[in-house]
Amino acid sequence: MKTADGFIIDEEILKKLGANTLKTIRTNSNQIDVKIAEKLEDLEFLVVQGFSSEGIARARVDGNHHILELDLDPSYTDWNTSKEKTCALLTEAINDAIYKVDLAIQAEITAIKCKYSDNKDGNGSGE
Repeated sequence: MKTADGFIIDEEILKKLGANTLKTIRTNSNQIDVKIAEKLEDLEFLVVQGFSSEGIARARVDGNHHILELDLDPSYTDWNTSKEKTCALLTEAINDAIYKVDLAIQAEITAIKCKYSDNKDGNGSGE
């Protein structure tokens, strides 16, 4: 059997687990999917700031990875003379912000999965 995620599951192992265990696994899986979808909707409103290595450039990015704002420190004077350096600073800031968004999303999804995998009572509540 192949899951929606593309994993292949041995049906003999599933039979040995028993109906009640399979029901719990499926229930937990469905609950995890719902919780992750809800959290991803919430994270759309997340806004993070990223900075270039020198702190001269700043980027604000939302949870959908959309760039909301780019800014250069007012003390930066090379932007008229060094296009490559200016672009590199902005790129660093954008990449830093996107990395932070990805970390936040990954942390939230991991927390949800851990909450359900640590559930000892088998009721799927995750609490």
